[in-house]
Amino acid sequence: MTNGADNGLSWTQRVRGFLDLNSSIEEVANDPALTAELLLLVRMSFADKTVGSSEADAFAAICTRLLGLNGDELTEILRYLHDFGYETTDAQAAAMLAELPEPRKREILDHLAIVAKADGNVDERERRLLEATARRLGFA
Repeated sequence: MTNGADNGLSWTQRVRGFLDLNSSIEEVANDPALTAELLLLVRMSFADKTVGSSEADAFAAICTRLLGLNGDELTEILRYLHDFGYETTDAQAAAMLAELPEPRKREILDHLAIVAKADGNVDERERRLLEATARRLGFA
């Protein structure tokens, strides 16, 4: 089940070779601001205690269309966020974004708002997360 190019390479070497192809997982892992944004988007998805298909679709669309991530890797990206971001608070994630240029911070807030509004109802917890993040990013 290996091709000629893989002959003699260990499984670990093949995995490293795969990751060296600049996968979206590697992009997320190497970009703390992107990781922080994705953590906030996931938290927004769960803020109202339910993640419906509209919120999941909004998250996927932001990841693929707006952030340029590979849609085939979203499950692995979510696993990475769970494994490495579970101890990160919303405040810590927002702090990672505070020094970004203002247009990028506005874009992040827009992404959060898209997820919050995806199910047609902005829950109080979603509103509070959006407002707290805006304050932490320097917006009144």
